[in-house]
Amino acid sequence: MKNILHAIVTLLFGLFFIYKGVDKIPIKLKPVSQEQIFETIIEKESYEPPVGYNITMNTMRQSGFLRMISFFQIIAGLLMFFPKTRLLGLLFLLPMIFNIFFMHVFFDNRIDENIVTGGLLVLNLMLCSFYYKRIQLILIDK
Repeated sequence: MKNILHAIVTLLFGLFFIYKGVDKIPIKLKPVSQEQIFETIIEKESYEPPVGYNITMNTMRQSGFLRMISFFQIIAGLLMFFPKTRLLGLLFLLPMIFNIFFMHVFFDNRIDENIVTGGLLVLNLMLCSFYYKRIQLILIDK
């Protein structure tokens, strides 16, 4: 039962990241008004959220960086579909989720985004913990 539940949750997790990866492919810029830029960056001499976050994300979108991330999210999601590569997909996705979570913590001021991305990070760690013995064998050389 535990194996079946783990497989179902991992498949759903993989589907979610395939969807999010495909969703990032078209360039969708976040509007940043001249007024917001003036009030935040020029008057306050700050890049505080959401202006700094939106500028950062727009830069990542236009440079193609987010497309690269989306490609790797899709690959990680696909790896989770096959039992032999499930751990690889989870481990491959771990640094991406870690980065997404901390970008929201440091650059964004929406608590709901912090909760969602933090939940995804915890879920990924929980799914990885299912492979604790296998990871331990790889990391610890006896």
